[in-house]
Amino acid sequence: MTTNIQFDMQRRIVSHMTTKSWNTIPHVSYLYEPDITDFYNAYENFNHISSKKISFNTIMLRTIVEGIKKAPSLNATLAYHPKKIQGILTLHENINISLPWLLPDGKMITPVIVHTEDKTLSSLSSSISEMKEKISHTNINELLYKAALQDTIAELKKMHVGILRRILAAQLGPQRIKGLSGKEKVKYYNSAEMHLSSKNLTSGTVTISNIGSIYKEQTGCFALLEIIPPQVFAVGLGAIQEKPGVYINDDGVKTIGIRKTLPMCLAFDHRAVDFSSLLPFLKTMDQIFQSPDIIHSW
Repeated sequence: MTTNIQFDMQRRIVSHMTTKSWNTIPHVSYLYEPDITDFYNAYENFNHISSKKISFNTIMLRTIVEGIKKAPSLNATLAYHPKKIQGILTLHENINISLPWLLPDGKMITPVIVHTEDKTLSSLSSSISEMKEKISHTNINELLYKAALQDTIAELKKMHVGILRRILAAQLGPQRIKGLSGKEKVKYYNSAEMHLSSKNLTSGTVTISNIGSIYKEQTGCFALLEIIPPQVFAVGLGAIQEKPGVYINDDGVKTIGIRKTLPMCLAFDHRAVDFSSLLPFLKTMDQIFQSPDIIHSW
Protein backbone atom coordinates (compact mmCIF):
# COMPACT_ATOMS: atom_id res chain seq x y z
CA MET A 1 0.00 0.00 0.00
CA THR A 2 1.31 3.44 -0.89
CA THR A 3 0.38 6.86 0.44
CA ASN A 4 0.69 10.13 -1.47
CA ILE A 5 1.34 13.19 0.65
CA GLN A 6 0.99 16.54 -1.06
CA PHE A 7 3.41 19.24 0.04
CA ASP A 8 1.81 21.70 2.41
CA MET A 9 2.83 25.37 2.58
CA GLN A 10 5.79 24.75 4.90
CA ARG A 11 7.17 21.91 2.77
CA ARG A 12 6.71 23.90 -0.44
CA ILE A 13 8.68 26.86 0.90
CA VAL A 14 11.46 24.62 2.24
CA SER A 15 11.70 22.75 -1.07
CA HIS A 16 11.75 26.02 -3.04
CA MET A 17 14.42 27.72 -0.92
CA THR A 18 16.70 24.69 -0.63
CA THR A 19 16.44 23.97 -4.37
CA LYS A 20 17.31 27.59 -5.07
CA SER A 21 20.25 27.25 -2.70
CA TRP A 22 21.75 24.16 -4.33
CA ASN A 23 21.04 25.38 -7.86
CA THR A 24 22.77 28.71 -7.38
CA ILE A 25 25.34 28.52 -4.56
CA PRO A 26 28.77 26.83 -4.79
CA HIS A 27 29.00 25.61 -1.20
CA VAL A 28 32.22 25.19 0.74
CA SER A 29 31.92 23.27 3.99
CA TYR A 30 34.43 23.16 6.85
CA LEU A 31 34.05 20.81 9.82
CA TYR A 32 35.19 22.59 12.99
CA GLU A 33 35.46 20.42 16.11
CA PRO A 34 36.76 22.49 19.03
CA ASP A 35 37.58 21.20 22.50
CA ILE A 36 35.00 22.97 24.68
CA THR A 37 35.77 21.23 28.01
CA ASP A 38 36.97 24.37 29.79
CA PHE A 39 34.30 26.48 28.08
CA TYR A 40 31.53 24.13 29.23
CA ASN A 41 32.88 24.13 32.79
CA ALA A 42 32.91 27.94 32.74
CA TYR A 43 29.34 27.92 31.43
CA GLU A 44 28.18 25.67 34.27
CA ASN A 45 29.97 27.90 36.80
CA PHE A 46 28.34 30.96 35.23
CA ASN A 47 24.90 29.43 35.70
CA HIS A 48 25.76 28.45 39.26
CA ILE A 49 26.44 32.03 40.31
CA SER A 50 24.01 33.82 38.00
CA SER A 51 20.53 34.86 39.09
CA LYS A 52 19.19 34.11 35.59
CA LYS A 53 19.89 30.68 34.14
CA ILE A 54 21.17 30.69 30.56
CA SER A 55 20.76 27.72 28.21
CA PHE A 56 23.79 26.30 26.44
CA ASN A 57 22.09 27.08 23.13
CA THR A 58 21.96 30.75 24.10
CA ILE A 59 25.60 30.95 25.11
CA MET A 60 26.63 29.26 21.86
CA LEU A 61 24.61 31.78 19.84
CA ARG A 62 26.40 34.56 21.70
CA THR A 63 29.77 32.90 21.05
CA ILE A 64 29.08 32.55 17.32
CA VAL A 65 28.00 36.19 17.16
CA GLU A 66 31.38 37.18 18.64
CA GLY A 67 33.07 35.23 15.85
CA ILE A 68 30.92 36.87 13.18
CA LYS A 69 31.80 40.33 14.51
CA LYS A 70 35.44 39.60 13.64
CA ALA A 71 34.54 38.26 10.19
CA PRO A 72 32.15 40.89 8.75
CA SER A 73 32.17 39.50 5.21
CA LEU A 74 30.28 36.46 6.56
CA ASN A 75 27.44 38.66 7.80
CA ALA A 76 26.43 39.63 4.29
CA THR A 77 23.96 39.11 1.49
CA LEU A 78 24.83 38.59 -2.15
CA ALA A 79 23.18 39.83 -5.34
CA TYR A 80 24.69 37.89 -8.23
CA HIS A 81 24.00 38.03 -11.98
CA PRO A 82 25.34 34.82 -13.58
CA LYS A 83 24.95 35.96 -17.19
CA LYS A 84 26.89 39.16 -16.54
CA ILE A 85 29.21 37.45 -14.03
CA GLN A 86 28.64 40.41 -11.73
CA GLY A 87 28.03 40.41 -8.00
CA ILE A 88 27.44 42.85 -5.18
CA LEU A 89 28.19 41.74 -1.62
CA THR A 90 26.36 43.83 0.98
CA LEU A 91 27.91 43.77 4.46
CA HIS A 92 25.40 44.28 7.25
CA GLU A 93 26.04 46.10 10.51
CA ASN A 94 23.26 44.21 12.28
CA ILE A 95 23.73 40.48 12.85
CA ASN A 96 20.27 38.97 12.41
CA ILE A 97 20.27 35.26 13.17
CA SER A 98 17.90 32.93 11.30
CA LEU A 99 17.20 30.18 13.82
CA PRO A 100 15.48 26.97 12.62
CA TRP A 101 12.70 26.26 15.14
CA LEU A 102 10.96 22.92 15.66
CA LEU A 103 7.18 23.27 15.97
CA PRO A 104 4.98 20.97 18.09
CA ASP A 105 3.72 19.19 14.94
CA GLY A 106 7.28 18.33 13.87
CA LYS A 107 7.53 20.96 11.15
CA MET A 108 10.12 23.72 11.18
CA ILE A 109 10.20 27.42 10.50
CA THR A 110 13.17 29.79 10.59
CA PRO A 111 12.36 32.94 12.58
CA VAL A 112 14.95 35.69 12.99
CA ILE A 113 16.48 37.18 16.13
CA VAL A 114 17.55 40.69 15.15
CA HIS A 115 20.40 42.90 16.39
CA THR A 116 22.21 40.08 18.17
CA GLU A 117 25.46 42.06 17.96
CA ASP A 118 24.20 44.31 20.78
CA LYS A 119 22.58 41.71 23.02
CA THR A 120 23.88 40.55 26.37
CA LEU A 121 23.37 36.93 27.37
CA SER A 122 20.36 37.99 29.41
CA SER A 123 18.75 40.01 26.60
CA LEU A 124 19.48 37.29 24.05
CA SER A 125 17.80 34.74 26.33
CA SER A 126 14.82 37.07 26.70
CA SER A 127 14.60 37.50 22.91
CA ILE A 128 14.46 33.73 22.45
CA SER A 129 11.71 33.45 25.10
CA GLU A 130 9.74 36.25 23.41
CA MET A 131 10.09 34.49 20.07
CA LYS A 132 8.77 31.25 21.60
CA GLU A 133 5.75 33.14 22.95
CA LYS A 134 5.06 34.80 19.58
CA ILE A 135 5.31 31.49 17.75
CA SER A 136 2.63 30.05 20.04
CA HIS A 137 0.24 32.81 18.89
CA THR A 138 1.17 32.63 15.20
CA ASN A 139 -0.95 31.13 12.43
CA ILE A 140 1.93 29.34 10.70
CA ASN A 141 0.12 28.86 7.38
CA GLU A 142 -0.71 32.57 7.21
CA LEU A 143 2.86 33.46 8.13
CA LEU A 144 4.27 31.28 5.36
CA TYR A 145 1.67 32.54 2.89
CA LYS A 146 2.76 36.14 3.51
CA ALA A 147 6.45 35.20 3.28
CA ALA A 148 5.87 33.42 -0.04
CA LEU A 149 3.90 36.40 -1.34
CA GLN A 150 6.71 38.75 -0.36
CA ASP A 151 9.27 36.55 -2.15
CA THR A 152 7.10 36.41 -5.26
CA ILE A 153 6.79 40.20 -5.39
CA ALA A 154 10.58 40.54 -4.98
CA GLU A 155 11.16 38.15 -7.89
CA LEU A 156 8.72 40.08 -10.09
CA LYS A 157 10.55 43.33 -9.33
CA LYS A 158 13.70 41.66 -10.64
CA MET A 159 11.81 40.93 -13.89
CA HIS A 160 12.07 37.16 -13.39
CA VAL A 161 9.17 36.26 -15.67
CA GLY A 162 9.47 32.57 -14.79
CA ILE A 163 7.83 33.47 -11.51
CA LEU A 164 4.52 33.73 -13.39
CA ARG A 165 4.30 29.93 -13.42
CA ARG A 166 4.50 29.93 -9.64
CA ILE A 167 1.73 32.53 -9.42
CA LEU A 168 -0.55 30.52 -11.72
CA ALA A 169 0.10 27.31 -9.78
CA ALA A 170 -0.52 29.08 -6.48
CA GLN A 171 -3.82 30.58 -7.61
CA LEU A 172 -5.24 28.05 -10.06
CA GLY A 173 -3.49 24.71 -9.53
CA PRO A 174 -4.67 21.72 -7.45
CA GLN A 175 -2.42 22.88 -4.59
CA ARG A 176 -3.48 26.53 -4.73
CA ILE A 177 -2.55 28.68 -1.79
CA LYS A 178 -4.99 30.68 0.30
CA GLY A 179 -4.40 33.06 3.19
CA LEU A 180 -6.80 34.23 5.86
CA SER A 181 -9.80 36.25 4.75
CA GLY A 182 -12.78 38.14 6.12
CA LYS A 183 -13.34 38.56 9.85
CA GLU A 184 -10.76 35.90 10.66
CA LYS A 185 -8.07 37.93 8.88
CA VAL A 186 -9.13 41.20 10.53
CA LYS A 187 -9.11 39.62 13.98
CA TYR A 188 -5.70 38.06 13.43
CA TYR A 189 -3.99 41.23 12.21
CA ASN A 190 -5.58 43.37 14.92
CA SER A 191 -3.28 41.50 17.30
CA ALA A 192 -0.21 41.67 15.02
CA GLU A 193 2.17 42.49 17.88
CA MET A 194 1.43 39.11 19.47
CA HIS A 195 2.64 36.93 16.60
CA LEU A 196 5.38 36.66 14.00
CA SER A 197 5.23 38.59 10.73
CA SER A 198 6.73 37.66 7.36
CA LYS A 199 9.62 40.04 8.13
CA ASN A 200 10.49 37.74 11.04
CA LEU A 201 11.33 35.08 8.43
CA THR A 202 13.07 37.16 5.78
CA SER A 203 15.40 39.56 7.61
CA GLY A 204 18.15 37.08 8.52
CA THR A 205 21.80 37.65 7.60
CA VAL A 206 23.26 34.35 8.96
CA THR A 207 21.62 30.99 9.68
CA ILE A 208 22.52 28.93 12.77
CA SER A 209 21.00 25.45 12.85
CA ASN A 210 21.34 23.51 16.10
CA ILE A 211 20.35 19.85 15.73
CA GLY A 212 22.22 19.13 18.95
CA SER A 213 19.43 20.82 20.87
CA ILE A 214 16.77 18.40 19.60
CA TYR A 215 18.81 15.17 19.86
CA LYS A 216 21.53 15.44 22.49
CA GLU A 217 22.44 11.74 22.33
CA GLN A 218 23.54 11.83 18.71
CA THR A 219 27.14 11.02 17.83
CA GLY A 220 27.24 12.34 14.28
CA CYS A 221 27.66 15.79 12.85
CA PHE A 222 26.66 18.02 9.94
CA ALA A 223 28.84 17.37 6.91
CA LEU A 224 27.15 20.07 4.84
CA LEU A 225 24.08 22.28 5.08
CA GLU A 226 22.42 24.63 2.67
CA ILE A 227 22.99 28.37 2.69
CA ILE A 228 19.71 30.20 2.18
CA PRO A 229 20.15 32.96 -0.42
CA PRO A 230 20.88 35.81 -0.34
CA GLN A 231 22.84 34.88 2.83
CA VAL A 232 26.43 33.66 2.35
CA PHE A 233 27.15 31.86 5.64
CA ALA A 234 25.51 29.12 7.71
CA VAL A 235 26.51 27.28 10.88
CA GLY A 236 25.34 23.81 11.88
CA LEU A 237 25.82 22.69 15.49
CA GLY A 238 25.83 19.05 16.52
CA ALA A 239 25.59 17.66 20.05
CA ILE A 240 28.38 17.82 22.63
CA GLN A 241 30.44 14.63 22.46
CA GLU A 242 33.09 13.10 24.69
CA LYS A 243 36.28 11.97 22.97
CA PRO A 244 39.89 11.27 23.93
CA GLY A 245 42.05 14.32 23.36
CA VAL A 246 45.36 15.98 24.16
CA TYR A 247 45.27 18.88 26.63
CA ILE A 248 47.49 20.77 29.06
CA ASN A 249 46.89 19.67 32.67
CA ASP A 250 47.23 21.83 35.79
CA ASP A 251 50.96 21.06 35.94
CA GLY A 252 51.44 22.45 32.42
CA VAL A 253 52.08 19.02 30.94
CA LYS A 254 50.46 17.64 27.83
CA THR A 255 48.32 14.62 28.59
CA ILE A 256 45.51 12.54 27.15
CA GLY A 257 42.05 12.49 28.68
CA ILE A 258 38.33 12.50 28.02
CA ARG A 259 37.39 15.86 26.53
CA LYS A 260 34.15 17.52 25.46
CA THR A 261 34.03 18.45 21.78
CA LEU A 262 31.38 20.24 19.74
CA PRO A 263 31.20 19.43 16.01
CA MET A 264 30.28 22.48 13.96
CA CYS A 265 29.75 22.71 10.22
CA LEU A 266 30.69 26.08 8.74
CA ALA A 267 29.36 26.56 5.21
CA PHE A 268 30.02 29.58 3.01
CA ASP A 269 29.17 30.76 -0.49
CA HIS A 270 32.35 30.54 -2.56
CA ARG A 271 31.10 33.18 -4.99
CA ALA A 272 31.18 35.75 -2.18
CA VAL A 273 34.09 34.78 0.08
CA ASP A 274 37.13 32.54 0.33
CA PHE A 275 38.37 30.42 3.22
CA SER A 276 40.51 33.33 4.36
CA SER A 277 37.30 35.16 5.32
CA LEU A 278 36.57 32.33 7.76
CA LEU A 279 39.90 32.59 9.59
CA PRO A 280 39.01 35.56 11.87
CA PHE A 281 35.84 33.70 12.87
CA LEU A 282 37.78 30.51 13.69
CA LYS A 283 40.51 32.33 15.61
CA THR A 284 37.95 34.21 17.70
CA MET A 285 36.07 31.00 18.50
CA ASP A 286 39.35 29.29 19.48
CA GLN A 287 40.24 32.17 21.80
CA ILE A 288 36.86 32.04 23.53
CA PHE A 289 36.99 28.28 24.03
CA GLN A 290 40.55 28.50 25.38
CA SER A 291 39.88 31.50 27.66
CA PRO A 292 36.19 31.13 28.52
CA ASP A 293 36.09 33.53 31.47
CA ILE A 294 35.14 36.19 28.92
CA ILE A 295 31.56 34.93 29.13
CA HIS A 296 31.20 36.71 32.49
CA SER A 297 31.48 40.04 30.62
CA TRP A 298 28.63 39.14 28.27
